[in-house]
Parts: sequence; structure tokens; C-alpha cells
Amino acid sequence: MKSGVILAFALVTKKQELFDTMAKKYNILYNGDKIYTNLTEEEYFNAMEDLASQFYETGSPKAEQLNTEIIGD
Repeated sequence: MKSGVILAFALVTKKQELFDTMAKKYNILYNGDKIYTNLTEEEYFNAMEDLASQFYETGSPKAEQLNTEIIGD
């Protein structure tokens, strides 16, 4: 039974390594200018949350002024 647990752990670890090497990165553009570059998925979501909060406080940036570039790793 022990060898089965070790094998399962090894397979999960290999899948995670493969996923990490294929992870995408993100750029956020405001009116065509890059304001955030080479973000991980978590960093991207945090930046978008910050931009949304900024919009509700100041009225800018508007959604139509923002674009996302998805880049490979």
C-alpha cells in the first residue's frame, strides 16, 4: 500500500510541474499602454481587483479602456 501512495504522490507532483511550466502570463493595457506586465494568474486577478476598486472610487479606468494580453511562459 505504501508504494501506491508514493506513486500517486509522484504522479501529482509531475502533473503540477507540467502545469507550472505551461502557465500563462498576463499583461494589462490601459488605452493601449502596458500598465502591468508579466503577471501570474493570481497577480492578474489582484491587479484587476485593484483597478475595479479604483474605478468605483474615481470613475476611472473604465472597462472599455482596459485590455488583457495573454502571453505564453
